[in-house]
Amino acid sequence: MINFNKNLLDLDGKEIEGANIGKIVAQTLVQSSKGDALKYWGWATKMNAGEELDLDKSDTETIKNFIKESETLTILTKAQALECFE
Repeated sequence: MINFNKNLLDLDGKEIEGANIGKIVAQTLVQSSKGDALKYWGWATKMNAGEELDLDKSDTETIKNFIKESETLTILTKAQALECFE
């Protein structure tokens, strides 16, 4: 289970008000024009609702690579989203 329902932290380790990692990644997924639309939509709706994702190894690699390769997510967001896989 992967839980993205965490607040984004700034460089000082303080929560950024209104910045939830799951909601940010969910928004990025639905704005994408490439990938498995139905799968991305399902993940995005769960993440936006604060739910955990139950993914197999292949899907885990898919979303991890999506985050790593995203040109719209900032390094601040990417790093903290990738930490959710640990």
